[in-house]
Parts: sequence; C-alpha cells; structure tokens
Amino acid sequence: MRVHLTRGSVAMGDDAYAPHTETMDLPDEMPLCEAVTSVIKSGYLANIVGGQATWILNSADDSIAVVAQQWKGPRLLTPGDPALASLAIDDRVVRWHFDYLAQRDPEAVYEELSAAPTT
Repeated sequence: MRVHLTRGSVAMGDDAYAPHTETMDLPDEMPLCEAVTSVIKSGYLANIVGGQATWILNSADDSIAVVAQQWKGPRLLTPGDPALASLAIDDRVVRWHFDYLAQRDPEAVYEELSAAPTT
C-alpha cells in the first residue's frame, strides 16, 4: 500500500522545506495504529523544542487519529483498528495529511474530536 504523506509546517524556518511530502510503502493488511506508528518512528513529523507537538491525522475528509509528541503512540478516532487497505481511495493509495496544532493539549483535542458527530 502506498501512503502519500503531507504535513503542516511548524515554524517559518520549516516553511523553507515545504511542501512536506513523503511516500511510504506499507503492507495492505497493516493495522492503522501500526501504520501511523511507522510514520511517527520514521521521523517524518517535525519534533519541536519542549516535546509537546500535537497533530491531527486526516485521511480524505476525516480526522482519523491524534498524535502527540509526548505520547507513546497515536490515539485513533476510528472504530476499531482497521487495515490500512480500507483507507485506500484509488489505485491502492492512501493520502494522509497531518495538521499541526502547536502545543494544544492533545487530551482536549482527542476528547473534542471523539465527541464530534461522524459523517
């Protein structure tokens, strides 16, 4: 499964390297949580001084996870832990965008998104 990644910039200096795009190949059957963890461990997301960065992972028009630099792993917003292939849009491609929320409280972000009605 090909995963196309984009992310928001964390600072003006980070903008010099925009757009922040990368592509990873991951197994179709890989669970979503493991796939997001692979992206985190790859170093794709910028780490910020102080270690408190918060990100929302979006797939298509849906928020599917909250990632916090201080957490051990992502917190999914999806029911269960679906296989990566279930998120493919076309031609076995998954498109993910990480929105940077600066140092917003990730617990509050997770609670807010968990309570939001799904479409």
